[in-house]
Amino acid sequence: MINEITVFVAIAVIIVLGFGGEIFFKKTGISYYLFLIFVGIMLGPIFHVFPRDSMIPVLGIFSSFTLIMILFYSGMDMKIRAVIKESSRTLIQVVIYVISSIFVIGIFGHLIFKWDLVQSLIFGSMIGGETTAAVVIPLARNLKLREKTITFLTLESLINSILSIVMFAAFLNLYKTGTTSWIIPLETIGLNFFVGIVLGIVLSILWLFVLKFLQNFKYMYVFTLGLLFATYSVTQILGGSGLIAVLIFGLLIGNEKSVFSFLHQKLTIGEMGEHFNKFQSEMSFLMETFFFVFLGLTFLINPEEIISNIILSLSFLGILLLFRYIATKISTRNSELDKDKKIIFLICAQGIVPATLSIVALNEGIPLANTFLNLTVYVIILTNVVTTIGTLWMTKRSRSKHPSELV
Repeated sequence: MINEITVFVAIAVIIVLGFGGEIFFKKTGISYYLFLIFVGIMLGPIFHVFPRDSMIPVLGIFSSFTLIMILFYSGMDMKIRAVIKESSRTLIQVVIYVISSIFVIGIFGHLIFKWDLVQSLIFGSMIGGETTAAVVIPLARNLKLREKTITFLTLESLINSILSIVMFAAFLNLYKTGTTSWIIPLETIGLNFFVGIVLGIVLSILWLFVLKFLQNFKYMYVFTLGLLFATYSVTQILGGSGLIAVLIFGLLIGNEKSVFSFLHQKLTIGEMGEHFNKFQSEMSFLMETFFFVFLGLTFLINPEEIISNIILSLSFLGILLLFRYIATKISTRNSELDKDKKIIFLICAQGIVPATLSIVALNEGIPLANTFLNLTVYVIILTNVVTTIGTLWMTKRSRSKHPSELV
């Protein structure tokens, strides 16, 4: 039985460590995710303060909640005009990197390790090309990169996270149908996403009008969260993708002026959008801090498999780096971004999305989920190590050769 005081002490320590880790990251560029995962491993597999089995049911609900909040915040953070203006090269980068990585990793696991093909593709969609906004965006600004490069990396981190989640949902639905034919499940998935898009747009516009006329009341952020979960729930009940609907809700709130202008309405939610961003940022930080500790809690330590898991994770890292290099080379060609292509290539840190998806797979009862979760943790660690070492090396090199430029 877990003692109440133990729980509160652990919560206090985790929050303080997360805050300190954020400051450390801003000073050094070294991701605090790695430290939080290690804290989780210490509290779980090593000292057994929090038993793994008792945490799994809670983590299932928490991971779904985290996924909803990630997509909502990602939508709010995407400016439609910036996406349209800078989207072509970003989309090239994302499509080549994410799609290629997912399928090559999936086929690699199926052919080499004899994993079930759909399960292998589920794993591919977990680690196949995400770059975490929590590391990428502040790191890009700390490095004082060109504004176009910062915009490129920011959009990439948002879009590739969304695409990874969409691909994961598609393969998970395909697995859950239990059919050998891909046509019917894909049609179902297509309908699922279509309904999600339509309901997401309709409900989001409705909620925008509701928020407009209630914006002077207290507790609007909490009320908005209620609308967010209502959007997800209603869409799921009616056979649509709640995650897509949530993303659209965030997108329309983040671009409410453009939405009202398109509808020929002289309306605005005023400063409320800025307050949403502030509160959502705080909420996201808190959830990410706890989530990576929880991820460490679920980690399985098997001394006999550590070396093989590291070698396997290095193989997946090699695939990711290969396609990131190809994607970056193509997407930055004949543009100002070409000057920063090396740093773009090296900023490949993964984080909250693959971690969340690995927990979802575990909660869904995927047979290989425990293996996938362990490998995902290794890949998160390795990609953050590459980003940290790579950016420090590039920064030191550029300062010695071109003191006035970064790259």
